Amino acid sequence: MYINNVYSREFHICGYDVDHNCRITIDKLLCMMHETAWSHVTHLKRGWQELQAEGLFWALAKLHLKIHKLPKWNDKIRIETWAKERESIMFMRDYEVFDETGELLCCAISEWMLVDYRLNKIVRLERLNTHLDYPKDRVAFEGRVPRLPRVEFPENSHFHTVVLSDLDMNQHVNNASYVRWVVDRFSYEQYNQLQIKELIINYVNQLKAGERYCIAMQETSPAHFNATLYGEDGKEVCKVLVIGAV
Repeated sequence: MYINNVYSREFHICGYDVDHNCRITIDKLLCMMHETAWSHVTHLKRGWQELQAEGLFWALAKLHLKIHKLPKWNDKIRIETWAKERESIMFMRDYEVFDETGELLCCAISEWMLVDYRLNKIVRLERLNTHLDYPKDRVAFEGRVPRLPRVEFPENSHFHTVVLSDLDMNQHVNNASYVRWVVDRFSYEQYNQLQIKELIINYVNQLKAGERYCIAMQETSPAHFNATLYGEDGKEVCKVLVIGAV
């Protein structure tokens, strides 16, 4: 549905979307948010198929998610998304997630880039040659996505290999997979005690099938966990901050 420059989609939370506490997992929530964004740009004739014909794809650069309450198994949610002002290489997009009663569950701001996959190069948004109308006076929350500090490369690094289920249609690791990897670093006891309230992601490089990565993670303050993912070459892949309430 597209009303007043805001695109919305409804989702039913299924059993394969939730964790052992019957709450939606963060990576599945992000997938639904991104799917709503894809539906929006497809409606605008700038979706995956249109961009592929021009040798382009959308790449998520940064995201800041705030969680008031996570939906549970069998819940129905509505995700609303809209475009905001753009910069030379950054396309701003906001999200809000509501339950059936209209209660706000989560909100997020994000920054996207347009990438030429043939040249592996970021291109300016003017290449889209598309006019976008923005909702007046509507923001998920103020500000830009923060730039995260780096956690130093771990001394005793343990590498994992990218597998098929980690990949997306562009043959790179899906941006939600990185979040799943970080959340999976928590022990069962930690996860049950930690109620995740915020998630911030800075993407730096992309991983592909068969490549290897490791995760450096530390609790920098109570319930604040910083993580940096590194490729086997020692280059940063992405940085993640998980903020919880114990």
